[in-house]
Amino acid sequence: MNDPTKTVMLKNGTEACLPLVTVTMFSLNKLIEDGKIIVVHELVQLCRNHDHVPWGKTGEDLKALSLVENRDGWHVHDGIRDIVLSAANGEGLGMSIGNPVR
Repeated sequence: MNDPTKTVMLKNGTEACLPLVTVTMFSLNKLIEDGKIIVVHELVQLCRNHDHVPWGKTGEDLKALSLVENRDGWHVHDGIRDIVLSAANGEGLGMSIGNPVR
């Protein structure tokens, strides 16, 4: 059985709970598989800039996956932010999502 308290070191130097990394990456990969690349891009932008406002209904897509909250503006939990920022490589159309673990 997997240890729910196990942590891993992320590329940005923070530690994260392995189950959170697993679920977050599953959600990101599912969005990519479903062709919702702009939703992933908007999540990365939210993680990089606290004042970013998601385009169209992308915020609602992210909220449905529990990747963000909408309370007085869009908010990404610090643990998810660290995972997303560690997984995101590049900018704009050249951005890719990879393994966030160091």
